[in-house]
Amino acid sequence: MAKTKAQVRDRAATELGRLRLGQALQSQDATRIGEAYDEVYADLKSEGLNIWASTGSVPDELVPFVSGLVALRCVGTYGVSRDRFQRIVSVTGIDGNLAKREIRRLVTPAHESAEEPTDF
Repeated sequence: MAKTKAQVRDRAATELGRLRLGQALQSQDATRIGEAYDEVYADLKSEGLNIWASTGSVPDELVPFVSGLVALRCVGTYGVSRDRFQRIVSVTGIDGNLAKREIRRLVTPAHESAEEPTDF
């Protein structure tokens, strides 16, 4: 089941330690992390890696990478421990390129023939 923007935002908030299980996200945190989601979406769009609408659902296989990129965007806003930062970076890479590489691998077709198909 694909995840909505709010669910991805909440997962990123959990990764940042801003959201505890069973609690609601504070409005200022929801706003900041929601903005980070929009930034990540725009960045992925510029690289041709977004296969969902900005208000649509993120495919399940992309959720860990997208939420990780959102969390990485917010690390400067929220002071996170070294261990928490390492967990985020282990998924995204220090600059986000590891997550983008995985997203690219998942959304790019395996092979496209350069030749026209033969109709028998």
